[in-house]
Formats: sequence, structure tokens, C-alpha cells
Amino acid sequence: MTEVSPVSRDQLRSRRQSLRRRRRLHIGQSLWRFLALSGLTAAIFWGTTRPIWLIHSPAQIKITGNQLLSETALQSLMPLDYPQSLLEVQPELLAQQLRQRAPIVRAEVTRQFLPPRLNVQVQERVPVAVVLSPGAENSSDHTPLQAGLIDAEGAWMPISSFWLTEASANLPALRLRGLQPQYQRYWPQLYNTIRTSPVAIREIDWHDPSNLILHTDLGVVYLGPYTPDLEQQLATLDQMRNLPNQLAGSKVTHIDLSNPDNPSVAITNPPPQSSNSDDN
Repeated sequence: MTEVSPVSRDQLRSRRQSLRRRRRLHIGQSLWRFLALSGLTAAIFWGTTRPIWLIHSPAQIKITGNQLLSETALQSLMPLDYPQSLLEVQPELLAQQLRQRAPIVRAEVTRQFLPPRLNVQVQERVPVAVVLSPGAENSSDHTPLQAGLIDAEGAWMPISSFWLTEASANLPALRLRGLQPQYQRYWPQLYNTIRTSPVAIREIDWHDPSNLILHTDLGVVYLGPYTPDLEQQLATLDQMRNLPNQLAGSKVTHIDLSNPDNPSVAITNPPPQSSNSDDN
């Protein structure tokens, strides 16, 4: 059998001292780690609560991507209580609230600590037509859209939502009247066709769904109910460009293109000119 040599007292004492040193070292390291972490946490808390990390005013909100809306308008729509700590700002929530308050399609908010500010990138809704107030001629049970603006996708916006920049203060030239909400879904298709019309169109009157009316450079045009034939109707209208020259002074009352294959023109003849007899 293998004999196990006895451990001397000195060896046992040395081992116990070594274990105590390791234990003290471990405790010391744990204490230092705790103190370092506490100090770092306190430093971060102290730093983030200093004025240098605060948003004091709308001037610290940088807006990009805006062309129609002024920077001041968008800054005023940011729901912030000043002064506001940057760490307390919730970028996604701010972006969502801004989309609800402003006529924009997209908003992205990011925080910047040096220098402290908020960066806001937006994509605006671009109005393509002015919606006119519904006139007394509206006899439908459905109330048309109120006065405002409309974009190419059919989104209605109040004019008050656009605090226009000086460089873009002009409203769209196209006017729209009488569009009822149940026909609003057709607007994107109609507008895409209208905007490519070779004949300039100044106003669209949709107060009577059975007769879409265009005010053009050639006169008032009756189209009947809106159908996919609109493109053909506008092509027929383009072929009538020389109509004013062919009427010999007569005035066009309206052009009926409800049947583009058989257009008709209503005219009024000029009053006859009285001839003055010469007694000489």
C-alpha cells in the first residue's frame, strides 16, 4: 500500500493563510467593482441631469426634409415640455405624435448629445389641389369635403395645417369642388389622368356624381359619371383644340364628352351687329 505522508502543522497554517488572503482579495475586488459601478452610475445620472443634456427650446430641434411646412411650424407641433432631458425623450412616440398633428407621411426622430438637440426628418404630404367650399348647388344627401387641400393620394388636409414657407406660399393652381367622401377613393386615379391632360384643366366640379365637370382652356366640359374612359375623353378634347378658331366668333357654352365617340358642342351665337346707314 502507498503510504500518505502526514501534513505538518506548518503546512496547514500556510494553506489557511493562503485561503484567507485569497478570500480577502476576492472581497476587495468585489468591493472595488461595486464602488466603480456605483460611481459610474452616479456620474451618468449627474451628467444627464446637467443643463448641457437638456432641450431648452424649439431652437434645439433640427428639421430636415421640409419644403412646404416651415421649420417653426413643425417645431411648435412637437409635444415637449421645456426643459426636457434628452434621455426622457421617446423618439418613436414623438414621431408618431408628429405624424398625427402635421400633414406628413413619415417622420423620424433621433437624439443627438453633442451638441444636445433632436434631429427630425420628415416627408410631407404635397397638396395638388385646393378643395373649395361646397356651394349652394349641392343637393346630395352626402356632404362634400370642406374647404382645404388634397394630395395625390386623396388625403384631405385643412389649409391651417400648412404654415407655408415664404418660398412655397403659392397654393396649387388646380381647384376641386363637390368631392363627396364616398368618391374620395377614386381621386388618385382621376388626378393621375387629369395631371397628364394635354389641355390645361383649372377646376374639377364633382358636386353632381352623374356629371363630372371640368373647367378647361377650351371651356366647360361635361363628362358624365366618372369612368375609366376619362383618358379617352381627354384625348378627344385634345383633338378639339382648334374649336375656337372654327366657331367664327361664337361662344362655347359647354362641350359634352359623355360619349367621347360622339362629342357635342353647345354654343351661343354673337348678337347681330346693327349697321348704321349713311344719309349722305
